[in-house]
Amino acid sequence: MTKPTGWYYYFRMTNNNRKKKQPDLVRQQLLESAAFVAVERGLGALTLDLVAQRTGVSKGGLIYHFPSKHALIEGLFNYLLALFESSINEYIAQDSNPRGQFSRAYVRASAFPKNEPSESKLLGALALSMSNDALFATVWQKWVISQMEKHSENAGSALGRMIRYAADGIWLEACTVTHIYDVEVRASAVEHLIELTYSL
Repeated sequence: MTKPTGWYYYFRMTNNNRKKKQPDLVRQQLLESAAFVAVERGLGALTLDLVAQRTGVSKGGLIYHFPSKHALIEGLFNYLLALFESSINEYIAQDSNPRGQFSRAYVRASAFPKNEPSESKLLGALALSMSNDALFATVWQKWVISQMEKHSENAGSALGRMIRYAADGIWLEACTVTHIYDVEVRASAVEHLIELTYSL
């Protein structure tokens, strides 16, 4: 069989070399595809085959990065958690008062996510899955504690815990199809929580 030439050969070689030389890019594309599949079909319908097909890589190429569905979901959880952390860091950068800084940013990032609504909804679905998976729950707990230590907040504060629990409730309510409360009620609750952070 003759070797392909011209633009087709160039495209195939360039695309293959890009994938070989940029494994981090391929991993990122796999996670983005997994997010799309999970949003469109639900987390339960997420399969390695669907993600590989959407990304345009072989199943073997996907398994190189994520050897199982659980590993893929774990990677997706960490990816979305990084997006949430990035949003928190943006709010912190705009806050000149160090007291309760992380908790204020946590409330704002939870109530007013800066990423795509689908990402917020998916992270909410993954958060709910923590109740059935000790690994995700542990990752989340360690992340929160590390962030509080980083920003000099007392991880054992009952008030701080109450504020975060309330923010989680606002966020999960926003991720549902129907909202129980209107925008003004939610905004009022957020402002009240933010005021409480100055007492931490």
